[in-house]
Amino acid sequence: MAKLGCALDLGTSGFRGQAIDLDAGGKILSTAITTRHPLPGANVIDHLHFALEVGLEFASEIVVNAANQVIDHLQVDKDQIIKLAICGNPIQLSLFQEIEIRDLAYAGKRKLESLGVVPPKRDAQIVKAEQIRGLDLPPAADILIPPAVRHEIGADALAMMIQTGMLESDKIVVVTDYGTNNEMALLVNGTVYTGSTAAGPALEGQHIEDGLLALPGAISDLDFEATKNLVRTGFQRVTGADQAIEGTFKTFVLDKEMRARPGDTVHPSSGHRTAKGVAEAVGITGTGVVALISQGFKSKHIRIPRINTPDNMIHLPNGIKFTEKDLLEAG
Repeated sequence: MAKLGCALDLGTSGFRGQAIDLDAGGKILSTAITTRHPLPGANVIDHLHFALEVGLEFASEIVVNAANQVIDHLQVDKDQIIKLAICGNPIQLSLFQEIEIRDLAYAGKRKLESLGVVPPKRDAQIVKAEQIRGLDLPPAADILIPPAVRHEIGADALAMMIQTGMLESDKIVVVTDYGTNNEMALLVNGTVYTGSTAAGPALEGQHIEDGLLALPGAISDLDFEATKNLVRTGFQRVTGADQAIEGTFKTFVLDKEMRARPGDTVHPSSGHRTAKGVAEAVGITGTGVVALISQGFKSKHIRIPRINTPDNMIHLPNGIKFTEKDLLEAG
């Protein structure tokens, strides 16, 4: 019988799981994701507020049920899963474990004492699946739970530091995780400084008109390519310092395996396709928005607070567009 593992990220905007063949050197067998978080709201405060309103037990039941569905969609024999490694910020992991969350909701020692709240330890631990109420895995399967660094810096940020190898570096290093929550870690002379902030749903594409979570079909990156020698291509040439530079935007689109593949290349003022890619775009995700703004500055198609095109929109493949309202939202 093959030995399988499962990696599960409880993200603020959705859950993502992968089935892993432990006998084949960690080969990834399948991936499954949710299109949103199972609890109402677009951020951790919403999720925390919901859990406080309806009760920890009910909120935890929803989270664990969603985790079960992700694992089901991995389409592997669950009886072969011997390990589940789970990751997320302190609120998400606490909801999954069904442990005290009020210490994450209220600031101040006196407030917590008046409520009789005893903050739980959020250290690294390995528990059995049977200890997680409702988890549909073999009872003896190991559940690997990484530690939270602080209330605002969770296991997901720590995993980022470990996975990138920054902790072994002898240089000044910074790593950052852009999501609905944004964590950053800075390593200087052996000391790690951390911080986090609400990066905003714009980075998840949630308040962008043609925005999309990081799903197959999402534009995740793009590059501006200036027209060589400003050869006419049927579009307006550069005639002044304030005009956009003539050229095209080459897009990169997530495929079914969540890999960035070449998408169509288009003229940003019209959406006219100049080269066909191998992946079809259906929307733009957060990293695509960041790349679009960056390349928009480079090409002068964006000059805050305006978009420097005839209709004040940047056109992308398949009718996808980026408007000045989107630019304001991203800002």
